Amino acid sequence: MNLLQWGIACGMTGCLLAAASAAELIWKNDEYRIYPKKNRCVARKMSGVPSGLEVLFRPTQSRPGVEAPFMVVAIVQKDSRFSDRMASYGAFAVDVENCNDRTLVFQVRIVTHHGKVERATENFRQIIPARSKVTVTAPYATVAPFSRIALDPRLRLSPAGVDCNVNLFRERLSVDFGVLSASLYQEKEYKFKLTNFRLTGQPPQYTPLLAHPEKFFPFIDDFGQYIHADWPEKVRSEADLKARAVEERKALAATTPIPRRTRFGGWADGPTLRATGFFRVDRYRDRWTLVDPEGKLFFGMGMNGIRFRQNDYKRDRRHWFTHLEDHTSRNLKIKYGSIDPSAVDMAQERLCKWGFNTVGGWCDKRVYRGGRLAYTPVLLDWSKPALIPGRKFYDAFDPAFVQSLDDAFKTQWKFTIDDPWCIGYFIHNELTLNPVELGEHVATAPAAMPGKKEFRKFLEKKYPSIRDLNRIWSADYADYDDFMSSRKIRFDKRKSHSDMAAFGRVMIDRYYRVCRDAVRRNAPNHLYLGSRLRPLPDADLQVAYIANQYCDVVSINSYYLLYRDLGMPGITKPIWLSEYSIRADGRGYWGAQPYRDQKERAEVFQQVFRDILANPALVGASWFCYRSQLVTGRDARGEAYPFGFVDITDTPYPEMTRTTRRLSETMYDIRFREEK
Repeated sequence: MNLLQWGIACGMTGCLLAAASAAELIWKNDEYRIYPKKNRCVARKMSGVPSGLEVLFRPTQSRPGVEAPFMVVAIVQKDSRFSDRMASYGAFAVDVENCNDRTLVFQVRIVTHHGKVERATENFRQIIPARSKVTVTAPYATVAPFSRIALDPRLRLSPAGVDCNVNLFRERLSVDFGVLSASLYQEKEYKFKLTNFRLTGQPPQYTPLLAHPEKFFPFIDDFGQYIHADWPEKVRSEADLKARAVEERKALAATTPIPRRTRFGGWADGPTLRATGFFRVDRYRDRWTLVDPEGKLFFGMGMNGIRFRQNDYKRDRRHWFTHLEDHTSRNLKIKYGSIDPSAVDMAQERLCKWGFNTVGGWCDKRVYRGGRLAYTPVLLDWSKPALIPGRKFYDAFDPAFVQSLDDAFKTQWKFTIDDPWCIGYFIHNELTLNPVELGEHVATAPAAMPGKKEFRKFLEKKYPSIRDLNRIWSADYADYDDFMSSRKIRFDKRKSHSDMAAFGRVMIDRYYRVCRDAVRRNAPNHLYLGSRLRPLPDADLQVAYIANQYCDVVSINSYYLLYRDLGMPGITKPIWLSEYSIRADGRGYWGAQPYRDQKERAEVFQQVFRDILANPALVGASWFCYRSQLVTGRDARGEAYPFGFVDITDTPYPEMTRTTRRLSETMYDIRFREEK
């Protein structure tokens, strides 16, 4: 009996298999062909190296001020040599030389095909400094040949070897290379060299239980952990949870508060500016800053997503779990005896002692009401009044939109209006803000839509005769009533482009103005913090200009870790980095995360936060999120990432908490010291 046969036969939970790692396998120039992914990409094989490409790429975005991720070029195997030997390795690696005078955000994705079915890894991204050379590695797993386990193909992550989307086939291999292309540099080209394509590293380990469905299922235990793996922090019993609570309470009680802080978390030893009893924005030493209610400089070190239940997705997956209760709330009740006040108090005490002074969006209101941390809630993120069907945006011309905002302030957010701990409000999150697409959507909307009635006024002012509109748009409307009743695209998109963009901006302008006015009308002492623009590579500068006119602070969600210069030309208001995060391997999570372990994660976080403090436009940054997601995911697609400062069992990551504490203790000295 060979090793593989023995492993399948034994069926033991702790028994793992891994083939011996071979020497690196170089993918030579004559073994692949080039497949350009973009028309304005020129790629050629390099001479003098066993394997390598020289790539020249120019952005192709038609809308100025937009950054977007682009797959630029792919290499495709000519024969099966590479895919046949994929199972002997655990990663694809390439050396990337950035030939530009600016930072390059590079990404790589491995793709395989079986018939018409495609399997692909996530995009592995890495920041390549200007004029430097870096190795980028993309780990992967293949479907184990003995596996009889098939999971939901929509999952983003899954156990190694399972027949599921992220585990690759062993045939028809290709690799996509891309960049985050910025048309801020509209006609600037990107030049980079890719050399030494290779398979490398140890192959992943496959549990023999993949051959035994009756033993593999269920694979999530009573505490929300993956059953078929072990790690030092794994919870084994309810007694473990209770003992950890006692131990951590003692440690926190012995930890002194962050020194030199006002009760709001401002810089007690720093200068005193005008105090209003509420938070406001100001400038100090040529950089934006918040000012706390006592007049002290304040930088928001924030945390998103502090909740005591999680809506983990279990539909059609009941057999995956030992029980169907909410794992988050169940663990907290076992650990602390109650959610309120015990678990709520613990979350607040942790954040204060770890060094946080702000809680952001998606937080339980009991945390906001605690009187220990400043807060920035998100209003109306899932509201339906005036929601435009088929888009994540609202018709602010609709009176129902104005009314819904006023109602929110008068009901669920009434407690915030005179609360000095409330910094201000985000209204909505990551909206769909492409002006052209928005204009086209309104043009085919129902006639009763208030925004479409405004579009008619806009067009009639520019084109008094429908014939003029038809001529410019290559349309065929009988009259403007026909335009209003039409629900189909009856115009040339290219020829109508400028009008669609112009009215899309009218809709967006109206939206931000109405939101600003609602804050001023209902909560005049607090700040309007914007709509949390999509991650910066998707943010349209035209939208940012509009937001800049109405927001006290422009908010941006960005996970690309380029924060020292985060901003956009023409933005004159301060910026809140409303979401950012870093993930690392460990504690039973599947798939490869961007960083290898919590030590490396903490080291990267330290540098990232120092870059945040160095950016004169930023006044706050909120981490996403407090608790890591359940390993099977919060939704059908399996968004299941270890974002948290605590895991699903409420066990902190000490490398991160220690680093946050050190950063918080020196935060104001770093940001406002005279030598920048």
